[in-house]
Amino acid sequence: MSSNHSLFLIKPDGVERQLQQAVVEAAEEAGLTVVCRHRLLLGEEDIVRAWADTRRSDHPLEHLSLDFWYGGRPMEVLLVSGTDALARANRVKSTVRAGYRLGPFANVVHTPDHTGEFDLQLSVFARDCPTCAGTVSTDFGDYADVPQAYPPGTLLPAAWRDIERLRELAQPLWDDPASCFWRPTYPEPYRADNPQGPQDRALYIAASPHQLSFDNLVGALLTALPGIGFAHALELIVSALHHQDFTLAVGTSAECERYRDALMAQGLNTPIRTLAQDALRREEQIRTSGLPDTATVPAA
Repeated sequence: MSSNHSLFLIKPDGVERQLQQAVVEAAEEAGLTVVCRHRLLLGEEDIVRAWADTRRSDHPLEHLSLDFWYGGRPMEVLLVSGTDALARANRVKSTVRAGYRLGPFANVVHTPDHTGEFDLQLSVFARDCPTCAGTVSTDFGDYADVPQAYPPGTLLPAAWRDIERLRELAQPLWDDPASCFWRPTYPEPYRADNPQGPQDRALYIAASPHQLSFDNLVGALLTALPGIGFAHALELIVSALHHQDFTLAVGTSAECERYRDALMAQGLNTPIRTLAQDALRREEQIRTSGLPDTATVPAA
């Protein structure tokens, strides 16, 4: 497979809004040539194979998000070529999303980050297209032995690896994100019961931890924050992925240090700031988002 190829998967919201030509034009302006273009409909097994580098049995929450995004809805694939195609395609993706995204779950287009991801996904997206199929150089067999994209990390408890149970919980967030996590004042940070001192510190994620899966991230909160509920952990992580410097927990200095150490050991960059600093940051997020302040974090 050549590094001079990449692909654009125009997601269902992009197809529904008829943004295919906008993606084509942006790709051509970036010096990429559209080699092939065809429609695509993915079923559950197609998604399992195209994202076999994230094993469904270990990462059911990650696969649930893929089902929500891609499952059973019309999409379009563009195979493109050009010098440094993967990097150029990713820049085009960022430009298109900046211009056309509508909230966290309507961001128009996907592109692979590296050659292995390109080859894996195109092996499924090619279907009966000889042009696309001729670009794939790897035979993935039954897709059982594909190298995994994420480190082992902390997996979800066994009780929460039932994808249908997860679907029941996550569906309302997906259907109406503006009513729940898609604002900087929701959900409320975690607080421990019966603190041993003033809860005047806040723990936050300094950068979106995209090197870990949803399952790893939620699992990390469940192990690091004593007694936190699964739904609360899920809402905190999804919010943190969409809001910079999002507050995870409020507690005493000693509590936050324990939370920080436990989370950083699992790959999350979680510094501590004072509650006063946290309040200023949240006010800034509200102001720049244009959303009303519907919740506050009072000092305990």
